[in-house]
Amino acid sequence: MRKFTYLIIVASVIISSCNPGFKKGEDGIEYKIISSGSGPTIKQGQFMQLHIGQYYDNGKTDSLLQDTRKGSPVIEPMDTAYIPPAYFKIISQLKKGDSLVMRILIDSMFAKNPETIPPYFKKGHYFITTVKLVNILKNKAEAESANKAEMEIAQRKDSINNIALMASDDKKIREYLANNKISATKAALGTYVQIIQPGTGPLIDTSVVVVTNYTGRTLDGKMFDSNTDPSKGHVEPFKVNMTSDWSLGTSVISGWTDGLKLLNKGAKAKFYIPSPLAYGSKQMGPDIKSNSILVFDIEVVDVLSRERAVAEADAKQKLRLEKQKKLLIQDSLAKAAKK
Repeated sequence: MRKFTYLIIVASVIISSCNPGFKKGEDGIEYKIISSGSGPTIKQGQFMQLHIGQYYDNGKTDSLLQDTRKGSPVIEPMDTAYIPPAYFKIISQLKKGDSLVMRILIDSMFAKNPETIPPYFKKGHYFITTVKLVNILKNKAEAESANKAEMEIAQRKDSINNIALMASDDKKIREYLANNKISATKAALGTYVQIIQPGTGPLIDTSVVVVTNYTGRTLDGKMFDSNTDPSKGHVEPFKVNMTSDWSLGTSVISGWTDGLKLLNKGAKAKFYIPSPLAYGSKQMGPDIKSNSILVFDIEVVDVLSRERAVAEADAKQKLRLEKQKKLLIQDSLAKAAKK
C-alpha cells in the first residue's frame, strides 16, 4: 500500500542490468541517468510527475513487477520526508524529460532484514528501478491540478471497461459470499464489508486519517501484503488519508476508502473489493494479476482528526530530520578522523 519505497519508474527503453556505465550511489544503489531533458533539476519541495516500472533481473531475463505506462503517471513530492536519502541524492540530479535506471543487489536491498527476502528473490540478482520524469511541478497547487487532470483522463478510459467488469466481479463476490455463508454489506461504490467486530463512536468520513492494521489476499487466499506479518518487512500501523489534503499522507485504492466509511474506531472487518476499486487492469507484482478481486482483513486501530494527524506528521518529520542531521554529523566526524 505504500508508495515511494516501492516505486520503480519506466524509461522509454528498458536497459538490462548487465549494461555498463552505472555510477555508484549510497546504500548499494547503482544508477544511470539518460539525459534527454532540459531546464533546471528538480528541487526539494517541488513535485514529480513520473512513470514508474519495477523489474526483477534473475541474470537472464527482466521480470516486470509493476508498470504505470498502461495507465497514468504518478505524482510524488520531492521531499526527504518521503524519499530515502540515497534515492533523493540520485533523483535530485534529474531534469524534466530525463530517464533514470537504478539497480540494487537483493543482498544489499535486504541487508538489514534478510529474513524478509521474498521467496522468488535470490541473492546475487538485481532489483531494477527505472524512472521517467515526465514533468516537474513547482508547488502543491500545480501538483493537485495535474493529478486532477490525470484522474479525469484515467476515469474516461476506464469507465466503459469498468462497467462490465464491476458487474462481473460483483457476481463473483456474491457467489463467493453465498457459498461460504458470509454476511456482508455492500458499500456505496461496491466494496462488500463483513463486520467481524463492531467498533465504537462515529463512522469514518472524509475529514479524518485512519490508523489501520491489514492483511491483503487474493480471492483464492494468496497473501500478498501485510503490516502485521514480519515476513513482509513493515510491521507498523498504516495510516489511511481519507481527506483531500496530500500533506496528511498518500491515498489508497478506492475499495479501502469505500469500505472504511462503514467502520468506526476499534472495528475489525473483511473487505471484498472488485478489481475496478483495487488495481484494475494493472498487475501489481507477481501475486496480484490484472483484474484481481482482493480481500483485506482490516482493523481500525485509531481515527485521527485532521489537527491530530497534522501534529503527528510534524513530530515525525522533526524526528526524521534530527536523525538525518545526527547521521551527517557522525559521517563528517568519521571522515575527519581518517584524515
